[in-house]
Amino acid sequence: MKKKIAICHAQVPFVKGGAELLVTSLSTELLRRDFNVDIVQLPFKWYPNEQLIQSMMNWKFIDLSESNGEKIDLVIGTKFPSYGVNHNNKVTWLVHQFRQIYDLQGTKYSQYDFSPESLSIKELVSRYDNNSLSDSKEIFTIAQNTTDRLERFNHIKSEVLYHPPKHVGLYFNNSFDNYILSVGRLDKLKRIDILIESLKQTDSSIKCIIAGQGPERENLERLVSKLGLNDRVKFLGFVEDKQLLKLYADCLAVYFAPYDEDYGYVTLEAFLSAKPIITLNDSGGVLEFVKDEINGFVLTNTNEISSKIDYLYRNKQVAKEFGVMGYESVKHITWDHVIDRLTETIR
Repeated sequence: MKKKIAICHAQVPFVKGGAELLVTSLSTELLRRDFNVDIVQLPFKWYPNEQLIQSMMNWKFIDLSESNGEKIDLVIGTKFPSYGVNHNNKVTWLVHQFRQIYDLQGTKYSQYDFSPESLSIKELVSRYDNNSLSDSKEIFTIAQNTTDRLERFNHIKSEVLYHPPKHVGLYFNNSFDNYILSVGRLDKLKRIDILIESLKQTDSSIKCIIAGQGPERENLERLVSKLGLNDRVKFLGFVEDKQLLKLYADCLAVYFAPYDEDYGYVTLEAFLSAKPIITLNDSGGVLEFVKDEINGFVLTNTNEISSKIDYLYRNKQVAKEFGVMGYESVKHITWDHVIDRLTETIR
């Protein structure tokens, strides 16, 4: 009989991002290997604080020991707070914790400061994480940055399992056209405003294409208008897979500079398309792959970004060489090792 695996996922309704891609891809890969798989999702809302607590408790009180009288052999926790589920054979593949009370606390990216109320929530979430993760048979993460955070804040060790992006095997390189590509959700953490500000100082022949949707779109569009860049910046919104592959294949370079990213599919997608990446020196997991002056640029401010965009525009052979180096650095990443480790307790 096929082993039953439940993948646990906390879903923000109407929001689709990297975590959702990971869960879907994991399910697909497990099915290919003849496991019986289902994705168990609960809606997640983190505000107000009472709702955050409720979301955590929801996972604690569901029973996934069996379904319809048949044993569930393995549960895999992913994003906070899904790893709080109780099961005697639980492994966690940690996407990320509730970062607002960890590395983002006290920054513009978090609603939590160091007030007594915020600190009480921090204590509650921290205890939840310590207890929930510690009762996992194995703890894995999606990136070294996630592993480092977990050890720094919770003193819990984990193993990194890198995995390929959704369209592995389909990415290709076609040309080095005169546009910088940005892909991903439009929110403050992705810092797309920095790209737009940088474009102002570059050669006017260079364009910017932004693929993705999110709450920051209106603010970014206003910034484009303010800087007089309406003829150079194009917002595509959601793009279909085929178009996305073509955008990667034809761009000059990819801008991907989120703040302290967990992993970031965009990094791998760009490199598998043999394109260089422009990022910042505090972009977290992106820096596990991007090496300055080897397969991209790791920079510190808008002036440097402007300068390097112009440099690649004038030296497309360098862009090509960086792209090849990027491809070589990630081409070995496959699902096989990930699946072997995640399912080790039922094999």
